[in-house]
Amino acid sequence: MTIEELNAEDCFNVLQQARTGVLACSHHDRPYAVPIQIACDERRIYAFSLEGKKVEIMRANPQVCLLVQEKKGPRDWYSVVACGRFEELRDEDGVAGEMHRAWSLLQRKSEWWEPGAIRPEGCGERPYKPVFFGIWVEEISGRHGKQIE
Repeated sequence: MTIEELNAEDCFNVLQQARTGVLACSHHDRPYAVPIQIACDERRIYAFSLEGKKVEIMRANPQVCLLVQEKKGPRDWYSVVACGRFEELRDEDGVAGEMHRAWSLLQRKSEWWEPGAIRPEGCGERPYKPVFFGIWVEEISGRHGKQIE
């Protein structure tokens, strides 16, 4: 097996094909990581969630990281880490805005709202407030592991 470094273009190609990733954020030196559905466009990663712990953490500390792994076989995989800045997308200018762009990219993937729109059991009756957000990628790196022929 050999492992190759991916250039930025190849990393973004992996992100554009990906459906899920693991979002890592931190507040008061306490890390928090959760799986999310994603869509990628150019140097932006889009996602959706209900208000909750991850959104609260990202509002307090917008520096985040996303890990995407794609396994094509036991010895054929891709791993990409994208670090950047969280930005909540608001529908201030109607359907022409960035929030609509995020929605249009996410809805191309089946069940794009899961798990972001599912309220965990035992969370009570918190109001349903959807949050679309972007991660503006500032650093990206990746690797490709493959079988040597």
